[in-house]
Amino acid sequence: MLKNKNIVTLLLICCVFGVSSCKKYLDVNTNPNIAQQATVQTLLPAAQLYVASALGVDLQVAGSIWSEYWTQNPNASQYVAFDRYSVGQDAFSTPWTNLYAAAENFYQMSKLADSQKKKQYKAIGLLMQAYTFQLITDGWGDVPFKNALKGAFADGHIINPSYDSQAVVYRGILSYIDSANKLINNSDPIKPGADDLIYGGQMDQWQKFSNTLKLRILLRMSSINPVAAQSGIVALYATAPSFLGVGDDAFIKYGWNSANKNPFYGEEVGLGYTQNVVGSKSFIDTMNNYNDYRLFIFYEPLATGAFAGIAQGIVANNITPSSYSIPSSYVGANASNPNSANAPVNFLTSYESYFLQAEAVARGWAVTGVSDSSLYFSGILANFKYYTTVLGSTAGVTGDTAYSYYVTAGGYWLNYPSTGTADQRVRYIITQKWFSMCGNQGFEAWCELRRTGYPDFLPLPLDATKTQFPKRLLYPTTESTVNASYPGLQLLQSKVWWDIN
Repeated sequence: MLKNKNIVTLLLICCVFGVSSCKKYLDVNTNPNIAQQATVQTLLPAAQLYVASALGVDLQVAGSIWSEYWTQNPNASQYVAFDRYSVGQDAFSTPWTNLYAAAENFYQMSKLADSQKKKQYKAIGLLMQAYTFQLITDGWGDVPFKNALKGAFADGHIINPSYDSQAVVYRGILSYIDSANKLINNSDPIKPGADDLIYGGQMDQWQKFSNTLKLRILLRMSSINPVAAQSGIVALYATAPSFLGVGDDAFIKYGWNSANKNPFYGEEVGLGYTQNVVGSKSFIDTMNNYNDYRLFIFYEPLATGAFAGIAQGIVANNITPSSYSIPSSYVGANASNPNSANAPVNFLTSYESYFLQAEAVARGWAVTGVSDSSLYFSGILANFKYYTTVLGSTAGVTGDTAYSYYVTAGGYWLNYPSTGTADQRVRYIITQKWFSMCGNQGFEAWCELRRTGYPDFLPLPLDATKTQFPKRLLYPTTESTVNASYPGLQLLQSKVWWDIN
């Protein structure tokens, strides 16, 4: 894979990174990104960076705090409202804007690619529209979808797009994926190169991405519509699909020059290098119980070499702990370490892929010669392998060695219940997925927590007024003032469509 990506032009860098870090909003209905000189080569990286900005900052922070990887630093105050489950309506204006800007760019790119017979660009545009709208609907529930990207006069000039149900959005994004699959052809000479910041135009990788994304979407429906989920997964496996494996991870790499920072680290720099998040006691205590080497990946050790976290909501109770670990530069969250600039933003990973496959098999919906137990352990191993270089520099071991120590030591989460019920096996799978996504896929971990209820041992924050975990993001104020189709304010604890826990 192409992992050292170059942005197309310096102008593009300044434009996109200005939006991601400086909170400059775009009105997607007026379509500011599309001009006469726009090309598929400029639209693609711009749109990918918009997604990475949303996924790497606001969604990462909310997901990581609400999945209890991180909590508010008692010596700072930036995310106290997140820690207390009391965020305001405009807490998520920026990711809403950036994700719709991304969707608009992918839509226009797909149209332009279609007119120019550039099928691989169109395929990527469709896949990334599906990916982006899944982020949007999984965060906010019912959202503008069918008419959301038609603000330009050429597209109908719809300036008050209606809100579609999440079930409708899910059907739509599955359709995008099916349409993309008809176009993907790695032998096509007309395809992206360095302008594709994720895979460098390697369409065989995009095919794996497509299959893995579709599996994720179908499993997200597993509780609310198990018949459709099972039918879709059976049909997917009937095609003998290839999924993301070790080395196929979909991410954007940062840090190749001083202007190109991991977006969350860029946010920390913009806030005066303030260390606003610290390690959560919920996660660190659990990993300490198993002597898990991944602590060296996700957090900075104390001077003693140990790792310690603090309880969620501790700031609200005016408690000052004596010591605590902070998230590491390897997840882009150590404000004082410039190496945080190099941390990637993950879209889909190999370990998520294995855990998705394990769940599909555990539910009895996937016809394959590989057991869910084998896929479960492959997911754990893939997570260690993803960070093998980091483990070498921090703990002096390879990913394979650290995995071997972890498995050999055993413990509760290594005793996979191969003969247990589907629910018992899914509990293990999702909990190990939670272990693996610390600081690197925080939003996805929170989505899985809402969908399954796992991990099932996370405490509420130290704030007695809160009795439920957050269930959605809040619509921004701009929707209530600009879009006549605005459905009204939703509560943070109001469930989205697929969340029946």
